[in-house]
Amino acid sequence: MQHLVRVWRLRRHVRLPQGEARFNVLAASVCLLAAVFLALSFHSRPAGAGLNNAARAAASTAPLAVAQTSSDLPANVSADELKKRVQGAVHSSRIALELHVSMLELGRQRMQKLPDYAATFTRQERLEGGDLLDMQTMEMKLRHAPLSIYLKWVEGGEEGRELLFIDGQNDNRMLVKLGGGKKLLPAVKVDPEGSLAMSEARHPVTSVGLLQLCDKMLVYRRRDLQTRSGLRWQLLPDQRFDNQPCHCFVVEYESREVEPLYRKSIAWINTDLSVPVCLKTYGWPAEGAATDNPQDLDNATLLEHYAYTNLQLETRLSDADFDKGNAEYRFRR
Repeated sequence: MQHLVRVWRLRRHVRLPQGEARFNVLAASVCLLAAVFLALSFHSRPAGAGLNNAARAAASTAPLAVAQTSSDLPANVSADELKKRVQGAVHSSRIALELHVSMLELGRQRMQKLPDYAATFTRQERLEGGDLLDMQTMEMKLRHAPLSIYLKWVEGGEEGRELLFIDGQNDNRMLVKLGGGKKLLPAVKVDPEGSLAMSEARHPVTSVGLLQLCDKMLVYRRRDLQTRSGLRWQLLPDQRFDNQPCHCFVVEYESREVEPLYRKSIAWINTDLSVPVCLKTYGWPAEGAATDNPQDLDNATLLEHYAYTNLQLETRLSDADFDKGNAEYRFRR
């Protein structure tokens, strides 16, 4: 354990670089901590490649346990159990949270360099009044400057609806062409932050996108780094979301005093791109609500579920993709 203490003290006195170099240093630190723990605890084969599917699902829903070091373990603990506890100690270390922040910062830098991209955007939100909306899936095209967003609902919500927002155009309103049985009605201008728009969403359309999601998450994760008590976190490496290689980061708060809105968040960050491709957040249960079953608790308190799939980052979009006169769109019909 003295070796581990020396590694930890050395890390505290080293000024970490920024950007990709900082991410590489932190990733290496996680591996180094794991190696030190294993060296202190084992004389047999190294730890396994990761959690199986059942374990991953359980870890994403169950409350996190306080990590134990090898000195806390009973003498008769099995090698497999010891490996699991060692992994938990490493992946619950402060370096894991710093790696989370570093990946978000790197992902933000990468997205800033992209002028535009297309993706499939999935959203489910609980409104301020407590109603959980149905899952909605949309085709999305996004340009960063000027901020331009095109959405078309393909599943859930009002299928066939189209939305176009371009910063500085159309009186800074979004154009909305209704779908379903209302598709014959003309397109309307809607204030993205007005009561009509916010009656169907927790956040305005201007918050959609990977860059915006990185910004939102960084506000909380940077604050978490400064919080000395009242929260727990865990890194689950080598996960997959929609066949994308990911690290999964779980953060839980102990009380409303620590974080009044969110009780828990689970983020899947693409390890190749360092961008969050899925985020689930959970609020606090109502007074008197049953909290014994973690899965039931999460189902009852889901606040936000955002996912980005079918990412098309290399193909550049054209002006026509954000033109209300595009023949493939229905804004003029």
